[in-house]
Amino acid sequence: MADTEAAPAQYKQPSRKGKKAWRKNVDVTQIQSGLEDVRGQIISGGVIAEKTSDQLFAVDIIGSTEIQKSVAKRHKPLKVDQILAQRSAVPAVDTRKRLSDIADDGKRKKAKVSGKEYDRLRAIAYGGEQVKKDLIQSGNAEFDPWAVQEVKKDPRFTFLEEKKSKVEPITLKRAPISQAKDGKPIPSVRKPAGGKSYNPLLEDWQNEFSRECDKAVELEKKRLQEAREEAERMERAAVESESDSGEESVWESEWEGFSENEDNENKKKRPERKSLTQRNKIKRRKEAERKATHDKKMKAKEQQVQEIKRLAKSVDEKEKARAIIQQALALKNAELSTEDDGEEVELRKKQFGKAPLMEAPLEVVLPDELRDSLRLLKPEGNLLKDRFRNMMLQGKVEARRQIPYAKQKKYTVSEKWSYKDWKLK
Repeated sequence: MADTEAAPAQYKQPSRKGKKAWRKNVDVTQIQSGLEDVRGQIISGGVIAEKTSDQLFAVDIIGSTEIQKSVAKRHKPLKVDQILAQRSAVPAVDTRKRLSDIADDGKRKKAKVSGKEYDRLRAIAYGGEQVKKDLIQSGNAEFDPWAVQEVKKDPRFTFLEEKKSKVEPITLKRAPISQAKDGKPIPSVRKPAGGKSYNPLLEDWQNEFSRECDKAVELEKKRLQEAREEAERMERAAVESESDSGEESVWESEWEGFSENEDNENKKKRPERKSLTQRNKIKRRKEAERKATHDKKMKAKEQQVQEIKRLAKSVDEKEKARAIIQQALALKNAELSTEDDGEEVELRKKQFGKAPLMEAPLEVVLPDELRDSLRLLKPEGNLLKDRFRNMMLQGKVEARRQIPYAKQKKYTVSEKWSYKDWKLK
């Protein structure tokens, strides 16, 4: 693309003799390029042709930094040298007392910080004004979140209902109940059995392996028994359905001896119409019977309410006594026996929560999976799941059933009709 700012050139000039030979459109491209070059040199520091040799050239006595970097990459220092070579940009705190820091009265001088600067530094260090408010509200480390706090009532909103204060749950101060059948406290970190080691003794591994095999056999027998009972139940149902469809039922055979004539003969004569006095007398008698029945039911209901209150009171007393006894037994068991053999704990019948406890993972290896080297050992198990199940066994966490597809909140999408409400002005 041709340069639009350059002067038009006329390269072919056969002769400059004559009146029309000297034209204004002469080729000045070389002159303009030279001027641009000189102008650029002036901007960058001056015209090169006017400078001396000392200004244009210099003797390098330091060396190339790129070559030094490449050499440093090839010869990387040791990690210990890198750690020792590290130096902090912040100077160390001087613990010595100096004469300039001591006032005339012998006390150490304090740095003068304004209140505004102090608030700014406090907001940066402790997270702002909200944290400061929380600290002031708590007061000390013994802040009780369940304590009743006095709230100033606004006289303008006396007609509104007061917010209910937080109530401390009853079970908060109770010790967790162990889910073991014997009530023995379960330690937080249980001691693993000898057969679960990566290189166990032969006797310990055989005992663990036989125990797990017996459990698997019992589960398989139970499954087969349930399948057999289900098959027998389905077979009986099929036989009953066939008998109902092909043969006459027992109820139909019982009604064979009855006929419509006998029913007509057994019909009684319709009584005559009662008078007004008789109807009023019957109405008063029914009203008296209804009132007597209502009073009797109310009296029985009141007795039941009193009995329920008495039973609830006795149950509460028994529960408190049982809790005290369980705590005493737990402390006694903890004092007598703190050993844990690592075997599976037998659970109690009534567990904490509606859902059953999750089954313990199978922690036993087959003979061909045993390894005699740590390098060949494959990691198994999950410490998080083990700790979570152990908290369930201790009674600290309630067992819940996993819901993979929970019900989501439904949204109703509607179109606004406000754009149709228009008026002519």
